[in-house]
Amino acid sequence: MPIPKKDSALQRKSAKDLVYETLCDWIIRGEMMPGEKLLDTELAAYFNVSRTPVREALQMLETQKLIKVTPGRATTVAGVDKNDIEKCYRPLAEIQGLAARLAAPRLTEAQLARMEEVQMGFEEACRADQAEKAIHCDNKFHEVILRAVDNEYIMEFSHMLLLHVQRIKYHYFRRDMLRKTSVEHHRDILKALYDRDADLAAELMRSHWLYVMERCLREVEVEGVQ
Repeated sequence: MPIPKKDSALQRKSAKDLVYETLCDWIIRGEMMPGEKLLDTELAAYFNVSRTPVREALQMLETQKLIKVTPGRATTVAGVDKNDIEKCYRPLAEIQGLAARLAAPRLTEAQLARMEEVQMGFEEACRADQAEKAIHCDNKFHEVILRAVDNEYIMEFSHMLLLHVQRIKYHYFRRDMLRKTSVEHHRDILKALYDRDADLAAELMRSHWLYVMERCLREVEVEGVQ
């Protein structure tokens, strides 16, 4: 199993969280590809922990459909399922739309300025073809909105869905057209939020996520990913 170079900063985390968060990040970023085997003994040695926290982390990843466990055979990184794209993006579009609606009258001037700053970084990253930086800025843009809502349930459900969407984004956000359109969508959403137009912000946000979903589904058809 190819394992990325160890980051000493990770040692500050608890054993289970260390294993879970690191494996989750590797899978989402594509450093561990679909079909790669995960051996608990090898992982335990890598993280310098017992097999118990490794198994607990693997159980969490299995629940989140990021890995596939075949009893008596192997534990492998799960593939990108076309059906999961729609299952994740449709509810995420509704939740994010609701978040934009609720955030519109609540966003402070400082938060709006932060979104403007993040948007500038997003556009620069897209122009420079820096996909990873663009994804980071995209996440920050939506995070400001979620925090402005101040609703732990919206935050929790959104983050759970975004966990799966992140993996899809890393795979498809390198497409130039998707980045270009996302820049335009962000500008429109930000303007609606500046104008305190809750209805428009909600509709633009919802449409944005559904557009990304449709683009990803078309890419899946072209690539034949299953």
